[in-house]
Amino acid sequence: MGRPQLFFFFLTLIALTILFSSCGEEVKFSNKITFDGAEWTYENPFVNRFEVTDTSHRYHLVLDIEHERDYAFQNIYMKIHTRFPNDTLVTDMLSVDMADRAGQWHGNCRGEICYLRVFLQQNISFRDPGEHLIEFEQFTRREHLPGIHSLEFKILPR
Repeated sequence: MGRPQLFFFFLTLIALTILFSSCGEEVKFSNKITFDGAEWTYENPFVNRFEVTDTSHRYHLVLDIEHERDYAFQNIYMKIHTRFPNDTLVTDMLSVDMADRAGQWHGNCRGEICYLRVFLQQNISFRDPGEHLIEFEQFTRREHLPGIHSLEFKILPR
């Protein structure tokens, strides 16, 4: 390889490295749980612990759900337990519509797997520094909920 070709090769390699390393979303916190046999049970809550040091920034809280295309239900119910640094516990109910009334899945499906992003809260700031805990508890009428592969909780800078 001649000198001009070698220079062009390295220049291309550097440009591709910068391009691919800058792709993707910026994440402050991320935690993922994968369920054995693609089945979320009552006994398997999804627990997230994270430390907040700076209360001046704003964030989006998101939950990514990976499920089977033949998931048997239109939605999923869950309880969200949030424990703040001052030990206050808040519990909320969440119903996530995963499909419309015609049965079309929200989000993106590839093959037999579908991906749905749920914005839990947008443009929020944390009031108090310290350890926070957010726990997602499966809260449907079935103790064993088949068709849910994984959940991923993320805190994204605004």
